[in-house]
Amino acid sequence: ERQGYYATSLNQIVEESDTPRGSLYYYFPDGKEELAATAITDIGRKMNQNIVNALAVYDDPVEAIYRFALSLVPYAEQGGCSRGAPLATVTLEAPTTSENLRLACYNAYEKLRQPFEDKLVQGGYPPKQADQLSTLITAALEGAIILTRAQKSAEPIHKVADTIKSLLECTRMES
Repeated sequence: ERQGYYATSLNQIVEESDTPRGSLYYYFPDGKEELAATAITDIGRKMNQNIVNALAVYDDPVEAIYRFALSLVPYAEQGGCSRGAPLATVTLEAPTTSENLRLACYNAYEKLRQPFEDKLVQGGYPPKQADQLSTLITAALEGAIILTRAQKSAEPIHKVADTIKSLLECTRMES
């Protein structure tokens, strides 16, 4: 997340994790790529659970998704607007050279998208529309976090949250 997949060396991973190099190769015999794929899978699973838990607080899908989006603001601000989008760096770098990492990124993003789709369907949105909206929501929130990092301000998250809420309210009326 801080410096990217290619700029992170195995030596740095060993040093920062305070793990013997032999343990790294024991648990990850295919090296850095396998370790990264495992980390991506793990963060996707954790992010999925965070989204599921946050959305469960509100029955109304519009309110649930809006509140979830706003919950990203303190997280971004705590890190000086330099945190977030842990999948983005690897997704932008590695999939051109590693099918294993591309698949790990794809699956992790699906884990982020799925809870939004499920919540929308539960709230009465047609499945096809829920699928499309969940993709838009995931892309918009990921983009907002990236813009937050670039601007050193959480304002993009606020704007995207408000826009998602308006869009969901409008599409709910149409469904």
